[in-house]
Amino acid sequence: MESGFGLTWWVLSLLLVLAVLAVAALAWWRVGSGLSSRDPVLVANTRRLTRLPAYRQALGRQRLRLGVLLGVLAVVLLPLAVAAGRPATGETLDPEKNKRDIMLCLDVSGSMISTDEEILNSFAEIVRGFQGERIGLVLFNNQAVTAFPMTDDYDLVAEQLEGYADGFSLFGSSGEYDPFSGTYNQRILASSLVPDGLASCVGNFDRLDDERPRAVLLGTDNEVQGSGIYTMDQAVEYAQEHDVRVYALNPNPVSRYHPPLAEATEQTGGRAWGLQDANAITDVTAEIERLEAARLPDSNPVYIRTDRPAVPMALAALGLLVYLPLLWWWRR
Repeated sequence: MESGFGLTWWVLSLLLVLAVLAVAALAWWRVGSGLSSRDPVLVANTRRLTRLPAYRQALGRQRLRLGVLLGVLAVVLLPLAVAAGRPATGETLDPEKNKRDIMLCLDVSGSMISTDEEILNSFAEIVRGFQGERIGLVLFNNQAVTAFPMTDDYDLVAEQLEGYADGFSLFGSSGEYDPFSGTYNQRILASSLVPDGLASCVGNFDRLDDERPRAVLLGTDNEVQGSGIYTMDQAVEYAQEHDVRVYALNPNPVSRYHPPLAEATEQTGGRAWGLQDANAITDVTAEIERLEAARLPDSNPVYIRTDRPAVPMALAALGLLVYLPLLWWWRR
């Protein structure tokens, strides 16, 4: 991301390069000045001296020291040069996709037990087609339970959906993922309260003051038994008040059964599908992508740049910690 931090790292890298060059230049100048401050003494017949083994060994050691110092100095300067170039990672984000909230809403009443596992698997397949949306899950019979709140952690979403799907196959005996836990209140003489469940799903959206496209994906056969707090008309009105579109997956063929469910979804701008429809999964994903995107202002993808100077700066600091003691030690 382009920010003051990126500029700060660039300036610090440049200052550190200049500081290292200054220290190196000062050290060489002091060595040179220490030698040049003495009056030169002319000595004859030095060729014999330079051929002595001891002299050659001393000269070799000096050359080795200079080579090591130059190598360490390169270890300092090269990473600093890389850091000055502002190494970074980048990611292109689509603001449209990252602003959507999708609430998965599942009827777990007795008439749905045989198909709930399949619906959850369908939910999981639909979620795999998303990128960046926040996902939540609510389970309900005659009262609702939040399985997990809004999140963009898709690994968690996949784990939860798989766990609850297994819970249906084991009739709730899977321990941590019991899809029936808390969804049935014996004091309420009713079951499969779809309007109450839908209203609870709408109410589970957070940040209601934000202008975020929101959709409920409802899995139900709409076999309501008894009366709850809401009628379907009231639940639909509640969804409309919060600008929430409702899409439904019905284990029964929607074209033949429960037209009220299809009508209710259409009133919110959504749609219903039969679970066995061949194109249901593809259509649900496409409808949410198309309809929800249409509610967002036109915006171009945003490139997010994040500076990554830590590694070259650490290498430069390590090289500097080696270079300065060596320089001091060999000048003694």
